[in-house]
Amino acid sequence: MMRTAAVIPALNEEGSIRHVVETARSHVDLVFVVDDGSTDATFALASEAGAVVIRHERNLGVGAAVSSGLSAARDAGATIAVQLDGDGQHDGSFVNDLIQQVVDGADLAVGTRFELGFPMGVVRRSVISVIASLVSRRIGVRISDPTSGFRAFGPTAMDALIPVFPRPYLSDTVELLLIAHEARLEIRTVPVRMRVRETGQASSGVLDSVRHALRILVILLRHVGRGSRR
Repeated sequence: MMRTAAVIPALNEEGSIRHVVETARSHVDLVFVVDDGSTDATFALASEAGAVVIRHERNLGVGAAVSSGLSAARDAGATIAVQLDGDGQHDGSFVNDLIQQVVDGADLAVGTRFELGFPMGVVRRSVISVIASLVSRRIGVRISDPTSGFRAFGPTAMDALIPVFPRPYLSDTVELLLIAHEARLEIRTVPVRMRVRETGQASSGVLDSVRHALRILVILLRHVGRGSRR
């Protein structure tokens, strides 16, 4: 029997977390919020909205938060878990589309924002395009938005990825696709709508984002080179 869950990593998202939880509850059976070291009212507001809240005493990063949430969802009997951000950027009306892809046979369904239009600066969009090209080449699936954190995990994906979920920023999205491919998971994409952040603060600044992007590019080039030698 299918049991669905939402996993919501959150860091200081008191301005949006209640709405995100309430929206998620209308689409899934269980909602887990992972409060990753917040210093505001995120924990209390998520609990009041009806989520099961897992608290990290200190900030461990998005990857660690998602891994904690997926593990809790799996322990609660979830067969499909949808990850969405606590900042309200992910349009909850697309949760069912992601779930349906898993029902139809995908192990991992990734929501891609660019097909339906999303405003983004030229430099950032260009970097993502390069990453997308390298990822697509490596995994054999065309994916335009490899940095997306709006995803659905089937039972096989949860079992395979929870123990090895990468923690560093961008590794939790981009590198995870490489790990999923190497675990022979079926990856599909789903066009989704994403909003511009209106509350809270991004978890990574401009300089950190550049540094992480360069690190990911090095990882990708290694993986692509490894694949070409096989």
